[in-house]
Amino acid sequence: MKSIKTIIATAALFAALLAPLSAQTVAVLGFESDDFCLDSRTGTMSDLLSDELVRIDGITVVERKRIDRVLEEMDFQMSGWTDAKTVKAAGRMVNADCVITGSVSTLGATLYVTARMVEVESAKVLHSAKMTCVTWDDFTRQLPQFARECVKKMPSPNRFLGTWEGEVPGGSVYEITFAEKGSCTVKTSSDGDFGGAESGKGTYSYDKNFLRINARLSSSRLSWRSVYKFNGEFNSFNILVPKDDGGEDLVRISFVRTAGTE
Repeated sequence: MKSIKTIIATAALFAALLAPLSAQTVAVLGFESDDFCLDSRTGTMSDLLSDELVRIDGITVVERKRIDRVLEEMDFQMSGWTDAKTVKAAGRMVNADCVITGSVSTLGATLYVTARMVEVESAKVLHSAKMTCVTWDDFTRQLPQFARECVKKMPSPNRFLGTWEGEVPGGSVYEITFAEKGSCTVKTSSDGDFGGAESGKGTYSYDKNFLRINARLSSSRLSWRSVYKFNGEFNSFNILVPKDDGGEDLVRISFVRTAGTE
């Protein structure tokens, strides 16, 4: 019979593997307008945009009440979202990766809606989406496509965030924890004749092809650069790494997620 500890450990592992992947978090900070006749509509328009963004996979939308609470604490008004510092500060306060600000204007009977997606860390405008409508029905009909356009150029979520474990065939076991902003910790252990354990901190970077890890361990350095490949569920990936004996040959190692992001 399995022990209680084994059952709990197994359940924890399955919970980690089934946990949702890191999604990009978006905060819709509202729409501004220089037409006082639209004041009663801009709040509804931003709320409807938030509701539509929730339907898009890979995106987490910050709740409106949380945004309002933060803005109240910061003594900001729901207008003037053209200031990059204000956008960046508000985005950080709600832990958003990107914020969406918008403006609404009229020319005759035509309504022009513009939304800008701003990356919180850099305060850089990543993309701008536009909509032209004449009636309220026009707005609601175009809204799903408009929402998708708003996040069209949003950076992909970091699939590496979390803790992963992998074993070099016939060699060491590695545990790597990928954190935000390109930092990581590496632990390695071996049961061989010269077995032991090492740990250290380092950095990592990746693009759509290569994963790069550099870390200084207790008595050695780890420097990997390899093409990586995730499985369909993004709970394991594999890379090619040097053999533990320091030879020139490479061996393939598969890493499995053991813990999600904190």
